[in-house]
Amino acid sequence: MLDAYKELTPVIYGENAVKHLYSERRTAGELCFAMHWHDRMELLYVRKGSLKLHAPDGRDTVRAGQTAVFAPRQLHGGFAGSEGAAYHTIMFDVEKFCNATLAAQKYLVPVCENRVGFQRVIDDAQVRRTQERLLEALGDRQGNPLAVIGILYELLALLYRFAREVPRVLPKQDQGFSEILKYINERFDRKLSPKEVSARFGYNETYFCRRFREMTGLTFTGYLLALRMERAQKLLLETKEEIGSIAWKCGYTDMSYFSHCFRRQFGMSPAAFRKKQEGAFLQLY
Repeated sequence: MLDAYKELTPVIYGENAVKHLYSERRTAGELCFAMHWHDRMELLYVRKGSLKLHAPDGRDTVRAGQTAVFAPRQLHGGFAGSEGAAYHTIMFDVEKFCNATLAAQKYLVPVCENRVGFQRVIDDAQVRRTQERLLEALGDRQGNPLAVIGILYELLALLYRFAREVPRVLPKQDQGFSEILKYINERFDRKLSPKEVSARFGYNETYFCRRFREMTGLTFTGYLLALRMERAQKLLLETKEEIGSIAWKCGYTDMSYFSHCFRRQFGMSPAAFRKKQEGAFLQLY
């Protein structure tokens, strides 16, 4: 497994051990999430528009009403389709739902051990209805967390109709790219170019750029931008730092250019993004 792709941000679960996020991307081709993997299971339920998924074993389009399924430790990245994308992300650690029952040993343990994978894109009425019930239960602050857990078991049973015994495994020949991604991930706030990085690791630049896009779903420049914008979002949300300081920490010496890149990526200025997120936080409390 490529450790450079591992998502390191911990997920904080509630009493029901399920995490739910709702995301919207209005611009065609906008990055929804860079290539990554994690130890939890993830369902992407598209509400509007479509998601363009990228994985080492191919690309898929997930349309409204469909669900993408990623078992633990499967690489995936995603972009908004031609009409943008609005989607729910449902995340949970499968091992938290394992117990001593024969059913858990037979069906959940193989998922934890990567002996079972799932059809990438599922278009099924029962799965949709069960996800809608799950989302409703997750949104009920007065509800019993056991209700969420019960629906999740039901959903897993439905997904098992689309199970595959042979897990998706990252080809061994891709392991060499791990060091390249690690190098970039640790230095994205500095001046980097495909020419410099390809030379450092002994690649022809043209081959390197093509291979980089195959592996990440992004161009070198696009990947660097995604890392910088992710850092910018985090600093805007979690600190009170001046925007000029945040720009510098994200690798931009020109604050105007930083604001231009941020606006192009998220449809608003860094200041507007911070204000909007602070307003959303206050509404919750």
